[in-house]
Amino acid sequence: MLVALFGHLAFAYPPIEYKSYDADHYDHAPKPYHFEYGVKDLHTHDIKSQHEISDGHGNVKGSYSLVEPDGSTRVVEYTADHEHGFNAVVKKIEAPHHHSEYSDTADYHHHESLQPSYDHSLY
Repeated sequence: MLVALFGHLAFAYPPIEYKSYDADHYDHAPKPYHFEYGVKDLHTHDIKSQHEISDGHGNVKGSYSLVEPDGSTRVVEYTADHEHGFNAVVKKIEAPHHHSEYSDTADYHHHESLQPSYDHSLY
């Protein structure tokens, strides 16, 4: 239907009917779950993992870890329940130190410089 209102055209649409949510049909049975994943992308240095388990009654336990830009690893272990809420313990594992031997003199190698070669005669 097309309606002119104050010199403007407007479209009138029939009202949209939404079905109401029937909570009686919702399944309230406990649904325990367990998941885990890991990522090791050496190109982007995205290295992380997580695992979590729930008994379906609101008790959750899990942990995740990720490698920080400085090479250290952050580990977070957590629990959650209705009585104590969410609790986490964060640990930082320092990056392993690799000892390199340094010389106070530079090690230069002489490389023969390359000259261009042409397969056609010069003008």
